Parts: sequence; structure tokens; C-alpha cells
Amino acid sequence: MSQAQLESAKQLVGDKGEAGRSAVWEEALIQEFIYAIGHLNHVEQHLIESDSYVGAPIFSDIIDSFREQRKLVGQALFLVEKLESAKGGSTDVRSSWESIWCALKHSTTALIHIDECIEKLLKRLRETGNSDLIECVKTLLTVRENVLRGIIKMFERSKSVANILTKASTRCREDLCLEEVEKQ
Repeated sequence: MSQAQLESAKQLVGDKGEAGRSAVWEEALIQEFIYAIGHLNHVEQHLIESDSYVGAPIFSDIIDSFREQRKLVGQALFLVEKLESAKGGSTDVRSSWESIWCALKHSTTALIHIDECIEKLLKRLRETGNSDLIECVKTLLTVRENVLRGIIKMFERSKSVANILTKASTRCREDLCLEEVEKQ
């Protein structure tokens, strides 16, 4: 998104970004962001698997593109929710915000995997009629609900303590972390 597009979007939303938002709308929007991040990360993982199977980096440029798009979705989420992503001090260290970003990325991917497990178990249940699978599905549905609630709580707590999150001395792979958009 260009700087002009970003400014235009900010004007449409308003300076505070809060006008007309209901709690239901806000939670639904956060959930959509969560799924977008998770699905984009999942695309990366599937393409990495494909490259691994053939033993060549056939999709590496596409993987990089999806990774960048995921980062942009994360930046949009942080912008919408008025979170500031502090830039880490070096490529070996990440800030607390970058750690939160990584936790968000991993938890959203876990949520997608849980959904896929449920889908596969339901398919097997239809094919075999094995009623023991019903308990597995119920358990995974509970886990899914708890993971989603945990993601939302993590995000809400991060917003509420934004002023005290400081740089953490945590080793990081910079290619997987949220990066602050350079101000032009």
C-alpha cells in the first residue's frame, strides 16, 4: 500500500479509527485478520513442503511474496488496532512487539491446522461411521474455541499494555518477523 493509499484509508476511517465500531464488528474484524494471517502463513508452509518434496527451490520467490503479504496484513491489523510495532535493535534481536507478532502468526497457523484436523475427522466419520471419532471432534472443537479466544485475549492484552512493552533480547529469524514500514 502506498503512502497516499494509507493516508486515504486513514481519512476514511477517521483519525481515531473508532467511529461507528461496535464490539461485535471489532471482534469479527480481528478474527478476519487472524484467519488471513493464518491462511497466508499456511500457503507459505505448503509451498515450502512442495519445494522440499522436489528438492529444489521452485516456489521460493512466491513463498517470499506470500510472506511479505502476510506481513502487510499484520501491519494493517496493527494500524487498525493502533498498535505500534517497535523496530528491533539489530537483525539478531526482536522487540516485544515482534515477539507478539510471531506468537500471533504461530497461533493463527495452529488454528488453521485444528480446523483441518476437524475437517478430516468429520470426513472419516462419514466414511466409516466410527462413533468414537465424535469425541475427538468435540475435543478439537473445544480446543479450537480456546485457541481462538486465546489469540483474541493475547491481542487485547497487548493493546492494553502497549505502553509498557519494551525491547526484548530475544533471538529471531528476521525473515519471519513483522517489520515496521519505513516512513517515507
